[in-house]
Amino acid sequence: MHHDYADIRSRIEEDPKWFDECAVPRYEPFSPKHLADIYADECALVRIQCQGCQRRFRVAFSISSMARIRAVMNQMAGQQYDQKEAEKYSIANQIKEKTIHYGDPPNVRCCAAGPTMNSDPLLVLEYWERKNFDWVRNPEYEINLDDND
Repeated sequence: MHHDYADIRSRIEEDPKWFDECAVPRYEPFSPKHLADIYADECALVRIQCQGCQRRFRVAFSISSMARIRAVMNQMAGQQYDQKEAEKYSIANQIKEKTIHYGDPPNVRCCAAGPTMNSDPLLVLEYWERKNFDWVRNPEYEINLDDND
């Protein structure tokens, strides 16, 4: 369950344009430069929906190369680092495999159970990679994730 950030949302009349990786409301148009993880080298803006009321949200996913390395090292418990194993943790791979998952939706009190419900991923709106310190959008990964559509 995420914080509701009512102290922020109550002071701004418009709805957030998107929510970052920590479900913090963001009011500027999405940009990889506004991610919570300043070390991220891969990100996506994804439309999700609350499983309770189906309210839709635009949320960010990000990961850094160091986070991928830590995930692999934790899983491998002392074995030699494997680059192919690290690729499984990439956002691109999670999109291809349709395993990308945000968890609880942003806590805007969308429904009685909303803050504690899970969310369903629907659509990758934007996918970005950082190459040589510059963010580059790659529409190859901007796909429908909802098997019902």
